[in-house]
Amino acid sequence: MDKTDEKILDLIKGNARMTYQEIGDSIGISRVAAMKRVRKLEEAGIIRGYNTYIDRPGEHTVFIDIDAKPEKFDEILEYCATRTAYVRQIFRTTEPDHIHMVAVSDDLSGLKYLVDILAKKFADDVEHISAHGVKEIIKDVYGGISYVERSKSDSNGDNEPGGGSEPSREEGREF
Repeated sequence: MDKTDEKILDLIKGNARMTYQEIGDSIGISRVAAMKRVRKLEEAGIIRGYNTYIDRPGEHTVFIDIDAKPEKFDEILEYCATRTAYVRQIFRTTEPDHIHMVAVSDDLSGLKYLVDILAKKFADDVEHISAHGVKEIIKDVYGGISYVERSKSDSNGDNEPGGGSEPSREEGREF
C-alpha cells in the first residue's frame, strides 16, 4: 500500500459512494487506475465492505466490557456472539481475556436486560463486567460525524454539551 492508496482510503472513508472518476480526479489519476486500485484494496482485505449508516432517533448504544476468567473466555465469547441480538460488534482486546462489545437498541430496557442476563449467567465466570451508555458522539468517521472542537464556553468540563452546536445523537441519555 502506497501514498496513493492511503489517499483513496481517506477519500472513500468519508464518502464510500464516490465514483471512480471522482476518486481519480481528486488525486490525479485516471478513472481506470482508481478502479484498479480500489479493487486491489478490496482483494487484499484492506477494504472489507461498504456500509450504510442509518441514524435512528431514539436508538441507544451501550459499551459492555467483560473480563472473563481464562478458562471461561471461549464459552462467554461464544454466548455473546451467538445469543445476543442487540450486539453489533465484539472485540477481543489486548487485555487478557477481555471482551468489548457494542450493543444497540431502541429499547433501553432490553439493553439493561442484556447486561443483567450476562452478569447473572456468568457471575462465577467473570472477574468484572461493566456497561456504559453512549451519551454523546464526538467523532464517528463511519457515521459521517466529524469532531468539532468545543470552546470552554461550550462545555462544563464534564463533557456535557453546553452550546448545542456539536453533533450528538445520544445527548443526555444515561444507561
